[in-house]
Amino acid sequence: MGECVVLHFGQGKWFVIDSCLCPRSKQPIALEYLCSIGVDVSQQVVGILITHWHLDHIEGASKLLKACSNAKLYLSGALFTREALQIASLYKKDVFAETDKDIREFGEIIQFLHETEDRNRIVPVKTRHTFFDYRETIPTRLIALSPSDVAVTQSISKLAQFAKKPGDQRIRTVVPESENLNAVAVHFSFGSFSALVGSDLEETGNVQTGWSAIFEDNIINELSLSASSLFKVPHHGSETGHHDRIWEDLLIEKPLSMTTPFSRCDLPTPKNIERLKQLSSNLLIARDPRARNRIKRDNMVERELRSIAIARKSINDKMGHIRVRVSDKGAFDISVNQNVVKF
Repeated sequence: MGECVVLHFGQGKWFVIDSCLCPRSKQPIALEYLCSIGVDVSQQVVGILITHWHLDHIEGASKLLKACSNAKLYLSGALFTREALQIASLYKKDVFAETDKDIREFGEIIQFLHETEDRNRIVPVKTRHTFFDYRETIPTRLIALSPSDVAVTQSISKLAQFAKKPGDQRIRTVVPESENLNAVAVHFSFGSFSALVGSDLEETGNVQTGWSAIFEDNIINELSLSASSLFKVPHHGSETGHHDRIWEDLLIEKPLSMTTPFSRCDLPTPKNIERLKQLSSNLLIARDPRARNRIKRDNMVERELRSIAIARKSINDKMGHIRVRVSDKGAFDISVNQNVVKF
């Protein structure tokens, strides 16, 4: 599973943030959705942003890029360094199967761009990057709030430890699981409406990285960012993605909030959900994060499972879909499928 946000901002233009696969078809969910509503993805998708290099945000990105031939591919600046590209280039066909899926996905992107000799399609991103700024009709803008310069530098320095050493059989995930220093959070505005898409950006306690860097650097005033009424909550609603000033400075009081669960870490927790409910007018979660009852199986099967598994839990593989249509005056029209949980 994973998460994906698709923006439509008029004039037939679409922008995709992150990529994940449909559980049934194993195709990029953005492609399935856009094609189902008649969008010519080869022409109308103008940009694809991969906010960071974790599997639940990048899976299927290479297929998405190939189909959206008119789109620029935006990556965090920390993933566009010589070190990152060298790591991706290590994955020749004979060792591909021994690498992590997120690295393989990035390797396939680099390989495709190399084969097509279309390297101008890939664009590095850090704080203050403007993806688009249209003023002809309704003012429409998408701006990166992260990563900070310090976050990019730190991420680059950490890449060195993942270089393959003699005798190594496998290169593990390049972005450390504990810190999403290089995740790209964005601010989207359309007329009087604005939305904050928090990606997996975490609060590190360092004023030069994470959410603190956004407030320390005075980006909000410098770029005249309006308070957002729609919030894609970062890092699956966990405490690590929380900062009081997000809610005080970047959002209106009681915004509409939404997030995606992360089953492997049981996020968001009941405590996370309660906190977000108190801060939001409504909270939408893409699928039920709560544990499901175990399936009843034959006693012999149960004994065998207990002998080989230390712990088990049921996985909810239903894909939630939240659609928010907004007028140029900021009025919401919200629709969800049956898998979305409302609080």
